[in-house]
Amino acid sequence: MNKAELQKSTENYSIATVGNLATFEGKAFVKDLLKTTSVEVSLGTLQPGCSVPFFHHHKQNEEVYVVLSGEGVFILDGKEEPVSSGSIVRVAPAVSRNTKCTGKEPLAYICIQGKEGSLEQYTMTDGVVEQ
Repeated sequence: MNKAELQKSTENYSIATVGNLATFEGKAFVKDLLKTTSVEVSLGTLQPGCSVPFFHHHKQNEEVYVVLSGEGVFILDGKEEPVSSGSIVRVAPAVSRNTKCTGKEPLAYICIQGKEGSLEQYTMTDGVVEQ
């Protein structure tokens, strides 16, 4: 399976899969599948020598990319920034961006989008320890 698939959905939570991440190819957006209301999450892979087919920026959403495997470059406002497994990149909405796989293996990443400036509570400021 190389696309996102809903496994379970209740009023309060959803569970989906994209299958084995080691063999995942392409791009999967999960917002509609999981019914998220605050973030968009996508998984993507680029084959060696390939890049996203367009440059883009956002109106409101910043993006955070987590590189899972492979090597590549993020082209941010015209500047190439090298990335590899373990790299974490934040990109503000207005930044023109593109991604290219420069290694011999696919570049695999997770992209998380959220409205810039909207994070009010997180981790323990939002969490409630239950006893």
